[in-house]
Amino acid sequence: MLILFIGAVTGYFAGKMGVNAAKEVSKATVFVVAALFIPLFFIVIGIHEAGHAWAGIKVNFDFRMYVIGPFMWEKEQNKWKFKWNKNINTAGGLVLCVPVGTDNLSKRFSIYAAGGPMASMLLAVFAYGLSRLISITNRSVDSGMETVSFILLTVAFLSSVIFVATSIPMQNGGFSSDGARILSLLRGGKKARFETLILKIIADSMSGIRPKLLNMKELTEAQEIAAEINPPFGVYVHSFFHQAAFDRADLGDAEKHLIEYVRKADAIPEGIRNAVWMDATFFYAFGKRDIEEAQKYWDQFKLSAMISKAQIYATEAAMASLKKDDETVIAKIDAAMKELPAMLDKGVGIALKEKLQLLQIRTKTRA
Repeated sequence: MLILFIGAVTGYFAGKMGVNAAKEVSKATVFVVAALFIPLFFIVIGIHEAGHAWAGIKVNFDFRMYVIGPFMWEKEQNKWKFKWNKNINTAGGLVLCVPVGTDNLSKRFSIYAAGGPMASMLLAVFAYGLSRLISITNRSVDSGMETVSFILLTVAFLSSVIFVATSIPMQNGGFSSDGARILSLLRGGKKARFETLILKIIADSMSGIRPKLLNMKELTEAQEIAAEINPPFGVYVHSFFHQAAFDRADLGDAEKHLIEYVRKADAIPEGIRNAVWMDATFFYAFGKRDIEEAQKYWDQFKLSAMISKAQIYATEAAMASLKKDDETVIAKIDAAMKELPAMLDKGVGIALKEKLQLLQIRTKTRA
């Protein structure tokens, strides 16, 4: 309630002062600020996301991805690479920090989530204070300094809006606001327990524990809680169960959970939802060798910079195998093997490597 109150008051006064200031400045200044509005917005978003990244690093999370509008930087094999972001869902900004270790995850993730709003609040205060200082010290009519002052005021306003928008607990399009994540984790109860379990499972998998070796007791507990409270991330439980069963070569159980995963795919943000179609395609192509089912899901898949290249190449290899295109199979397997070290999910990567090796044997045997 305190965060909401501070955010509402900050947003109200920032907006009011911005409107009043616009009436007092020259048309040239208004034109310059209007022309710079989108770049200023990206700067504000960038600092908000940088706050998340800084907080994540401080709590021993592995900083892996930084997205601002159409710009994306991703760490692959400990090297940062620039890519164009074509995913509308993440165009508003995104930072991906992977938990390292499972100690005190609730508190650490709360700090990570709070880093963005805190950075936005500090930027708003700093920009507004500097704007007022310029206005006070620049008594003479100086159009250049007037423009700088109004740019800073605009930054303060935008940053205040971002602070309020991300602090309000809400969920939209499969994403939860920073305020919603913090409130959920600090409030405790079943929802917090569920999110902590999911974070722990993700951390274990990212650290290199393959799907069939994940803690099934914790995964079952997460499934039971999800069935009771229906949390937004409940759909991912079926993904973990599917991968674990697929890794055990239990195709019946793997298919059962995959069907539920696909059925609830609408709960997943659109850009990330492509992973569902890819998983389904690979399962039916490699595991069941059902070209009709595999093609049905492959037709829904769209390339995304957020999905591992290794998994995409592996899926293409499995599809080519069904079509008996051995040359493409070998080429795609080689490409997938080279990209495996760049996979964020090391555990899934271990299981995928074994499947690629088996696919290689199948192809050579057929030849």
